[in-house]
Amino acid sequence: ELFEAGKDRYGTAEEEAFIAKTYEQAANVSIDYALMEKADNVWVAPAEFTWSDLGTWGSLWEIHEKDYFGNAVSGDQVMTYDSQNCMVKMPEGKLAVIQGLDGYIVVESDGVLLICKKENEQEIKAMVADVKKKLGEKYL
Repeated sequence: ELFEAGKDRYGTAEEEAFIAKTYEQAANVSIDYALMEKADNVWVAPAEFTWSDLGTWGSLWEIHEKDYFGNAVSGDQVMTYDSQNCMVKMPEGKLAVIQGLDGYIVVESDGVLLICKKENEQEIKAMVADVKKKLGEKYL
């Protein structure tokens, strides 16, 4: 309904700005609920494959290859000591030395470092909103 107001802008130079502004006002709901359950032109085909909703760092940790201590590490210069069950993602060439963590998410992206307990990952969206409110879009 939010996007109906701007349907005359689709395909024009104003489309991108309208969508960007309106998207911020839209409710944060899953695509299943927002679209798929209401659509009458969607078909389903049976299939057998592994599925995981990779919408969280914890779900990514679940499917990622892990070391002997249960750490899922992405990055070519990550060193862990006395750490277990962590999800670590560092950009290539970025050194991270991590000691003494159990069940944490450690992620660096575009110069921003996030360290959060995996069990509290649902709070990440609130943290991002707080960063946006206090510091603007610079770090997002």
